Amino acid sequence: MLAKFEKRAYAGNEHVWVGKYRNLHNISHWHMEHELIACREGSAQVMLDDTMFNITQQQCIFCHSGCVHYISASPDSLLLVCLFNEKMYDPITPPFTLENPVFEDRYGILPKLSEIRHELQNQPIFFECRTEAMIGEILVDVFRGEPLRKAQWQFSDVITRYKQLLNHIDLEYEHITYRNAVQFMNMSDAYFSRYFKRQAGMTFSQYLNVVRIEKAVQLLDSAPTMKITDVMLRCGFNTIRSFNRVFREVTGFTPTTLPPGYVLNTRSVPTIQGSFDPTLSDAELLNE
Repeated sequence: MLAKFEKRAYAGNEHVWVGKYRNLHNISHWHMEHELIACREGSAQVMLDDTMFNITQQQCIFCHSGCVHYISASPDSLLLVCLFNEKMYDPITPPFTLENPVFEDRYGILPKLSEIRHELQNQPIFFECRTEAMIGEILVDVFRGEPLRKAQWQFSDVITRYKQLLNHIDLEYEHITYRNAVQFMNMSDAYFSRYFKRQAGMTFSQYLNVVRIEKAVQLLDSAPTMKITDVMLRCGFNTIRSFNRVFREVTGFTPTTLPPGYVLNTRSVPTIQGSFDPTLSDAELLNE
């Protein structure tokens, strides 16, 4: 599942997930969980439904479920990213939203997310109850302490159309073209180019390449005896040279040297600015 819609696979019966990232970059996506991002070191830009926000050390940003967003962090950054089921906190989040999604960490969110992450990794008895209770405590503290407004979840027609386009790309990645996308969005070439790059953090061709390479990685894993040329054609590439080049830029490997079981983590693609040269950034999901 790529950027069209991200569904979190939880380890057990818990409805909370926390990841610790160094230099995180991901591509335009949305999900039905709420997302809380806390910056421990460095800084990050977060595009959230047509608006770019900046967070620095000891700041957080809250992304409501269903909002299209992506993250572009600085090379020295360390972020804690928490996703949790929005249905658990209906009394808080559907009626209200924050006036400003960015806020200072006056609530001990960074140490609390670290503790939640520790609970999820070690899974002591009743860890599901504890992690959900800690998220509830964080939400109550933040929504008590920050200015609120009544939530009005009416996404613009353009945002809705953009989500549909990402779905369309994910399904029609083999054949879809720039011209198809422009016509689908009913925009001029120039306006679509600017709009897509602002929303996705990359050009349409770069985004399409990531989608196609993710599909190629899945094919190589599920059908290891398939010829590389057949994988290339199935994923929308016309020449083996361009396929190999883009594959290496996105994954850091060639198709023939891809490690067994490799999964393209679209939460931490090599970069979303300029080319996909992995030497420009080294996004990493940390285990310690």
